[in-house]
This record gives sequence, structure tokens and C-alpha cells, in this order.
Amino acid sequence: MGAMRERFRGHERKVLAGAVCLVLAACATLTTMKLARTDRGIKFSHPPHKDTGCTDCHTISGADASIPGHDVCGTCHDFDVDKPDPKQCGVCHTRPDYTVEPRKKRLSDELIFTHDKHVEKKVECATCHPNPDKSVLPNVPLMPFCMKCHGSVDPALNECPVCHKEIRKDKAPTTRAGYRLAHDSPQIWTKTHGQEFRYDRAYCALCHDNQTFCQDCHQKTPPADHTIAWRRKPHGLRASWDRTRCAACHDEDSCMKCHDHTQPASHRGAWGRPINTHCANCHFPPQDNNCTVCHEEIDHEAAKPSPHEFAVYPTPCSVCHPGSNPFLPPHTMNSTTRCVFCHSM
Repeated sequence: MGAMRERFRGHERKVLAGAVCLVLAACATLTTMKLARTDRGIKFSHPPHKDTGCTDCHTISGADASIPGHDVCGTCHDFDVDKPDPKQCGVCHTRPDYTVEPRKKRLSDELIFTHDKHVEKKVECATCHPNPDKSVLPNVPLMPFCMKCHGSVDPALNECPVCHKEIRKDKAPTTRAGYRLAHDSPQIWTKTHGQEFRYDRAYCALCHDNQTFCQDCHQKTPPADHTIAWRRKPHGLRASWDRTRCAACHDEDSCMKCHDHTQPASHRGAWGRPINTHCANCHFPPQDNNCTVCHEEIDHEAAKPSPHEFAVYPTPCSVCHPGSNPFLPPHTMNSTTRCVFCHSM
């Protein structure tokens, strides 16, 4: 028994050691991934230099702004480049060999941008670079970011040729924030444009600024899944799953407008509980409706046998024959008598 217990404890220790190794490996992987994304081999903090102007360290020319090197930093900081001191160099450098990777270009070649015009308009650097220690540019979609500022100055600054070499309102873009947009592939775009619209409506609205653009198109060209089978069977179920998708084209009362003159295909002879629990969607409030809302002609053979066949004549007659019509069933007058009084559901 003692040997078995010791063997079991040994197994527990192995499992625990394996779990610890997995956790450490995960931590190392996450740390490496973080460094790979953010560490270029140099670190710098702007707050200690808050009394120094941006142009004191950065040379601005066109779309580029220089990153200060030893010659610029050396005007204030005392260090010897020819005799590297790990303690001194470690203030800025994060790699043992002191190498620094170049910055990755954030703006595409298709964009037209220059710092000069912003400097002429005396735009503060912090307007576009609010936190340069974390990111050179704001970590948001840049197009809306720029257009918000441009629009507040002059709406004409938001015209496509101001910032774009090729993109125009009549030439659809094929990328958005570096991701592919299949505008140039109709077969793909037909299937994916709805998802792209729901992902970023503001981006679509930059060109499709007509509020009825989607409705005007889809009223002539319904989605590909809107087949005859879709109309007859699953459309109600799908509408209950994703009403926002339907609402892109259909008004709130679209269902009522259709079902007022087109009864559901399920309303056949076997229609009844528990399937009919959704009846209140159309027949509401229940006390103001009756079966005759849809069933204008009811086969009286489905009713219970008349008590008169058994020579029974209960009084008063108006219970079953409102309006004093002894030879006519009550539903001919669409009266307040409930159909279930005679008909079994």
C-alpha cells in the first residue's frame, strides 16, 4: 500500500511539474510576442523632455519627421559613442548590440500627406500625436480621425483628391486600414458587403452618403438567399434570429403588411397547439379577435353535433344563435361568441 501511495505521489509531482512548465512557456511566449510587436531596440520617454519643443529634436520635412540620433541627443546628454558604456547606453538602448530597427511605415503610398501644411496652419503636434511613447499615430482608424479635424476647418478638405492619389467616389477602394475589400470582385463582394457594412458603417457612408442607398438597391435586388423556398418556409425563423439584418431593408410593419393578406403556410387543417403560440403576433389583443379574422368560411361539419339532434333545446337560444337566427351558425355574424364553443382546436 505504501509503495502504491508513493507511486501516486510521484505521478502528482510529474503532473504539477508539467503544468508549471506550460505556464512558464506561455509567459515566455507572450513576453516574446509583446517585445516582437513593440521593441525596436530603443526606448524613450517624452514626459521628461516636456520643456523641449518637438522641432528641437525632430526635423520635419514633407511626410517624414526625423528620429534624433546621437548627434542631436548629445547636445544635452553627455556620452561617448566611441567608448560604449552599458550603463549609459542602456538608458536608451534595449539590445546588447545597440542595434535599432527602422520604423514601420504607417501610411500607404496611395496617401498624400505633408507636415508642412499642418505646420503652416499652426496645428499642434499633439493633435495628431497625442501619446508618441505608445504609438506614433493614434491607435484608431485614421481616416475618420483625420476627417473629423478637416471637416471642422473646411468641408472641402474632406474631398478625396486632398489626401488620395487614386481613390475617388466613383472608384471603390480595395483596402481599408490595410485589410482587403473585394470591391473589384463582384462575386465575392455580393456575398460579403453586408458584413462589411455592419462592421464599419461610417466607412461605407463616406461614399454611400445617400441614406436610401441600401434600400434602393435591395428593393430591386433582394439577397441571394431570398428564394421561393425562403419565402415559404424559413424566413420567419431567420427573422427571429437576426432582426437587424432584416431591418436593413424592411420596415417595422413589413410582416404585418404581408401577413394581413397572406396567411402562413403552416395554417392548415392540423394547425393548433403548441405550434400556434405565436398567433398573438398578428391576432392581438386576443379579446378583440376571433378565428373569423382569417377563417371567414368555416366548415360547420367540424363543429360539435347540434344538441337539437338529441331533441334538446336549451334556453336562451341567443347563447348559440345571437341575433335570433335559429337556422344559422353564430359565426355568420362574426359575433362575440368564441369559435371554440363549438369547434375543437
